Amino acid sequence: MKLLVVDDHPLVRSGVMAALRTVADNPLMLEAGDGVQALSCLDEHPDVAAVVLDLRMAGMPGIALLDQLKRRHPDLPALVLSSSEDPDDVRAVLRAGARGYCPKSSNAGTLVAALRLVLSGEVYVPPFMAQAAAAGPAQADASGLTPRQREVLQELCNGRSNKQIANSLGMQEKTVKGHVSAIFRCLNVVHRLQAVEAARAAGLVGAAPAGEISL
Repeated sequence: MKLLVVDDHPLVRSGVMAALRTVADNPLMLEAGDGVQALSCLDEHPDVAAVVLDLRMAGMPGIALLDQLKRRHPDLPALVLSSSEDPDDVRAVLRAGARGYCPKSSNAGTLVAALRLVLSGEVYVPPFMAQAAAAGPAQADASGLTPRQREVLQELCNGRSNKQIANSLGMQEKTVKGHVSAIFRCLNVVHRLQAVEAARAAGLVGAAPAGEISL
């Protein structure tokens, strides 16, 4: 497995790479000091499994790099690292295409767990986002969801995974992921629990069986 770490501080890069060596057996760690170097590295190593990048860097900032990754490597998962614990920053990077957001205040174990979740195809958000959810996510206009997205949203509220939703609705799992991302944007949320809370508060879905909702 190849992992690319992008940060404009060499010491931070070294620490992140050291922490991530436990993600898999003997991963090959690649590094870049800015977005331009990162894109060049990806051209040379198209089999990189994931990118871990700083949000605020000299030269090409993290948001701009995420935009380039979405255009040039749309299937490559990216995990953002940042010293910011502003919920708006989390929402911004997830909308820009990142699969996760990990504060630099997190310990090495949390970083590893976040990357493993991202590599599995899920989305990682930091615990402090639960407080943002409790404050009340913005509610969506009902017309902002297509009929198909409403079906996916109902399945989310039933506690089903993307794979289960795909099987239930007869679509590919990557299509479900696209619908889930669109639902998050429409509801102005960043993970499943927030989506369920916002949907129920807005009356967009019917009653669901009790069960745990995965973030």
